[in-house]
Amino acid sequence: MTARERNSALIEAIIADGTLTDAALVDAFRSVPRHLFIPEHGALAANGSALDASGNPDRWLAAVYADDAIVTRVEGPEVAARHGDGRGPATSCSSAPTVLARMLELAGLANGQRVLEVGTGTGWNTALLAHRLGDGAVTSLEIDERLLGAARGALHDAGLSPDTRLADGYGGYAEAAPFDRIVSACGVRRVPGAWLEQLTDDGLVVCPWGLLESAGVLMRLERTETVAGTSGARAVGRFHGGVGFVPLRTPYTSPRPARDAGQQPDEYRLTQVDPVAPMLAFASAFAVSVMVPDWRMRRRWIGTGSGMWLCDVRGDSWVRVYPYGTSWMIEQGGPRSIWDEVEEALATWSDLGKPGPDRFGLVVGADGGQRVWLDTPDGRSWPAGPT
Repeated sequence: MTARERNSALIEAIIADGTLTDAALVDAFRSVPRHLFIPEHGALAANGSALDASGNPDRWLAAVYADDAIVTRVEGPEVAARHGDGRGPATSCSSAPTVLARMLELAGLANGQRVLEVGTGTGWNTALLAHRLGDGAVTSLEIDERLLGAARGALHDAGLSPDTRLADGYGGYAEAAPFDRIVSACGVRRVPGAWLEQLTDDGLVVCPWGLLESAGVLMRLERTETVAGTSGARAVGRFHGGVGFVPLRTPYTSPRPARDAGQQPDEYRLTQVDPVAPMLAFASAFAVSVMVPDWRMRRRWIGTGSGMWLCDVRGDSWVRVYPYGTSWMIEQGGPRSIWDEVEEALATWSDLGKPGPDRFGLVVGADGGQRVWLDTPDGRSWPAGPT
């Protein structure tokens, strides 16, 4: 199949499943093919394998038009060494086409709107926005100079010229504010105050949100001037399904990798019930990420099988979980008993009827405090910290 045929098949599939409905966005997706924005060398497919357009053009093109994210840049070897797996975290990717379609549909784009995009990345989403709204309506920020240069080249080749800037998206872009929409493909754990300050009165933010990268959601956050019954709040958002994401680079200190550094546990515990499964199931993992503050998780492999590490953001408290014969061993150490907090959160989630992520949302208070709510903005809630 040619690139044009693959692009057409991909768009028809996204339309058929009901994700893409806006006729103007359909036209944008059809007119701005993804392959123009994917590096011919150095990208990674969803399964982690390297893509090379010259060495294996058919495989490269098939990966480009699969409905999957493509990693286009990872951190260098010094960061990979800290993570202990030979490869650092992704710092840029081309989001899965369905995810981009969901984001842009949630944004409710309309002619005459001005949009700030945070994270130019490959430039594909920038191009879709520019085609939909016009070059002059789009300002896009990228913190990585090399990525920005490549994106500008791809946009030029596609015949588009939105305003692209080398800037830290965390602070927005006050020089061009206010914006009707702020769209970010970078995930946040805490919505930057600058984004809300730079919105019009009826503006909104659409971005991935999540306290765990493995349990992220898309969020549509509206200024409270347009949301009834939310006095005392600055903005209110609802979550919409799951999504993976590259985190927005923020001023906060990067958390340490989730590992135990070989420490001796303060407590051992055996269980016959698989403790890993609920941490890998999206709905339960998301609930735990909301109800238990300041922790990280990572899968691990030992001789007895696949387990996991948990630790707090400072690395002072930690949990090891691994298969032990026909049972599971749970070891924890440090001042916090993180696993006890996880079990309590899972019990609370079960008592609440095991709500899915789409029953949760975020409220930003007038004082800047941010809380995750269940069912309604004035319902039960949990604080969303800065980490």
